Amino acid sequence: MASIHLALLYTVWFILTYFFMLTMLTLIQNRKRFHEAPQGPVKPLPTVSILIPAYNEGRCIADTIESCLKVDYPSDRLEVIVVNDGSKDDTGEICKKYAEEGKITYIVNNPNKGKSTSLNIGFDKARSEYVATIDADTIIEKDIIRKTLPYFDAPDIAAVTVAIRVKEAGNFLQKVVAVEYELGNGFYNKILSYLDCLFVTPGQFSIYRRDVILELGGFDKNNIVEDTEIAYRMRKKGYRIACCTTAQAYTLVPSTAKDLYYQRKRWYTGTMQTIIQHKDVIFNRKLGAFGLYFVPFNYGGTILATLLSVSLLFILFNNAVNTFNNMSMIKFDVLPMLKLSIDSETIDPFTISMYYLLGFTPLILHATASYMGLKTMGNRLRDNVTGFIGFMFFFIPYQIMWVLCMYFTAFRKEVKWRAGM
Repeated sequence: MASIHLALLYTVWFILTYFFMLTMLTLIQNRKRFHEAPQGPVKPLPTVSILIPAYNEGRCIADTIESCLKVDYPSDRLEVIVVNDGSKDDTGEICKKYAEEGKITYIVNNPNKGKSTSLNIGFDKARSEYVATIDADTIIEKDIIRKTLPYFDAPDIAAVTVAIRVKEAGNFLQKVVAVEYELGNGFYNKILSYLDCLFVTPGQFSIYRRDVILELGGFDKNNIVEDTEIAYRMRKKGYRIACCTTAQAYTLVPSTAKDLYYQRKRWYTGTMQTIIQHKDVIFNRKLGAFGLYFVPFNYGGTILATLLSVSLLFILFNNAVNTFNNMSMIKFDVLPMLKLSIDSETIDPFTISMYYLLGFTPLILHATASYMGLKTMGNRLRDNVTGFIGFMFFFIPYQIMWVLCMYFTAFRKEVKWRAGM
């Protein structure tokens, strides 16, 4: 087991170091234009639909609809569509009020059919050239449409993502997730767009060419991470995804460990199912860096890191058992051992094991990349120190969730879409 663990350690260390160096080099190369965007507006102004799928979102859907209605775009070129997916709370009553006032197009699914089906119904109903999808617990800035549309001047751009930020970070968990969103849904998505490896169109907000989605047959109703799965099909068809960091969307995030568990259970299990579904992208030369680099090394590294954590736990447990057995032989008399430790000479730094060096290096690189990412996105570390520190150790529950999701995937356990998840 020790030799396997050491092999995993070296491999994971190499992959993490490679990712760090690639990220930093990409940032340095593009630092002066990181937040640059194509100039707009597009003329003549195209028609745009904003589509909101909703299931039991009565607590926040009014705010979402209001933010969509306030978007800075000609009203005769913009429509808001809400698809109520069989909600059992007051979502329907809230939406009916807006529909009766002629502010939105309102569609009801009965019974509940799932998020992907709701999106497909919305795309079929829309008659616009571009369709933006937004989660019902998210609000958007007024200029989000005008900032994202110019990217579509490039004919191979099928979708544009934006920087997703946390709307209300009240407790410690939400502050940690706020750092994760700033990096994952902003900084790293932009880095991946430079590498042509952007792999997701976040459900919180993304805008699509409607004809591309229809060409692809819509969102996969059997997939629980439709925003990732549709991105894979886009890439396989030769389309690209752009990221606009100057456009902002603000979303609610789980406030309890239980809610976070259900969210990540869907995300990670769905990601694994998507990779299995689209395994033909792995080492696919036709897909460039996305197939040759991102998918195999990113997710392969994640799986190896998870196995490394499992092997470490096994070794620690085994060592604890051996220590207990040895201590029992001396009747747990630890005083002589403590005295020997105190009287020993100062530790020579040159005798520190390479094992510890390899173990701490990824943490240092992670902290450095995270700091640089937050700074690039315009965030000050002192504004969320507790969230940053917590995020440094977020890999622990992250690895636990990946182990669980490997189990859910292997045994085909059902994972459902939940409100706010």
